[in-house]
Amino acid sequence: VLSCSCLPDLREDDEPPCTAENKQVIERQCNVLKSDKFKVCHSLVNPDDFIEICIYDMCQYDGMKSALCDIVQVYVDTCKNHGITIKWRNSTFCPLPCPSRSHYKDCVSPCPSTCSDIFASSLCEKTEECTEGCECDDNYVLSNGNCVPLSSCGCKDDDNNYYSVSSLRSKSLTSELV
Repeated sequence: VLSCSCLPDLREDDEPPCTAENKQVIERQCNVLKSDKFKVCHSLVNPDDFIEICIYDMCQYDGMKSALCDIVQVYVDTCKNHGITIKWRNSTFCPLPCPSRSHYKDCVSPCPSTCSDIFASSLCEKTEECTEGCECDDNYVLSNGNCVPLSSCGCKDDDNNYYSVSSLRSKSLTSELV
């Protein structure tokens, strides 16, 4: 017969470090997960644990909004893993900052168009469905992580080698000098 004796857990309960007034405001913010916007997922993913984590984290970080946004993102990702897509960001609630000449979309291609492959987004093998993110504005494509005008892209030669506009200029200057 195997017998185990456990030591009592003498740790203090891990209560969020909040003032009473602070906690009420934070609870209200975290309870956004119980709103109609997220209701479609409630039967598959109970928001209560996420709300509890949200309250703790926001108290821990003195009401920092990014803690709220991070927890909501995890909830939405968990819902997505169960086949439920929720459009939840907007310009006032957890906006996703995008670089210049780009904009937020809740569904962007995992293969964005670039200077070296302007048809990438339409030809890409969709290993996964779209994801939220930033997409270059019309007539702009990615080049080294920035959205640049399509007109400033270079070209490819017959061997599919890509040449940027700046490298083409230096090549044409070199050939003119020779």
